[in-house]
Amino acid sequence: MNASPLATQHVFGLDFVSDATVDTVALHLELDMARRERPWRCVVTPNVDHLVRYRRNPVEWEVARHAFVVLPDGMPIVWASRLVGRPLRSRLTGTDLFTTMWPTLAERSIPTVVVSPDDAVAAGLARGHHELTCIVAPMFQVDDSVVVAQLVDAIVEAVDRRSARFVFIGISATKACILASQLRTRWSEPGATGPIVLLLGAAPEFFLGHAPRAPRWMQRAGLEWLHRLAHEPVRLARRYLVDDVRFLGLVWREWRRSR
Repeated sequence: MNASPLATQHVFGLDFVSDATVDTVALHLELDMARRERPWRCVVTPNVDHLVRYRRNPVEWEVARHAFVVLPDGMPIVWASRLVGRPLRSRLTGTDLFTTMWPTLAERSIPTVVVSPDDAVAAGLARGHHELTCIVAPMFQVDDSVVVAQLVDAIVEAVDRRSARFVFIGISATKACILASQLRTRWSEPGATGPIVLLLGAAPEFFLGHAPRAPRWMQRAGLEWLHRLAHEPVRLARRYLVDDVRFLGLVWREWRRSR
């Protein structure tokens, strides 16, 4: 069975999945993975912060623009899509996608590679998944080309050794995009085959309960950012209260274009 294309809407310069559930997306990825020819495929889950940062970071923007699947991981994006006349059905989060996919991957022992933020996450994911390779990412700066090259080599080697079908990158969005950009170069060459690469940030940590997730009512109300801000005010205050206000300008320009 071939994977049917997911319906999309072009909003904020990206083709967001517009009419699907997380279960539908998970099935789509599973079916697509069975294809014999496997060019570069990446899954991204932008939220408001990502959309703002894309305008300042060409590498992140290029990864998102060439993504195979783009999920709207933020209620403000869904609301804005309706405002500009290109509605997205619902928010689709990376954490929900990971939570849906992981038990199946573990139960079926589907070869998988995870780039983990620490040893605790790696150990938690390894329990019950016998075809998993976890690569614990060291602390590094985004411009440290040596460490980036070493990580990319480690991912490619693990994928080749395991014949891995999925790679989950569970570190910060900027660092994940740098790795994805390098992997795209490796796996976009003629005749190259590779796994589906999913940039899901802290999804593994939420799945394991290592980080607290906002209650469902806060997620539905678009207030998950407030929950995270309350838990990490020093790290997130400027991002959420200063930088991300620029999203209003993005919405205004999108609305003008839609007119």
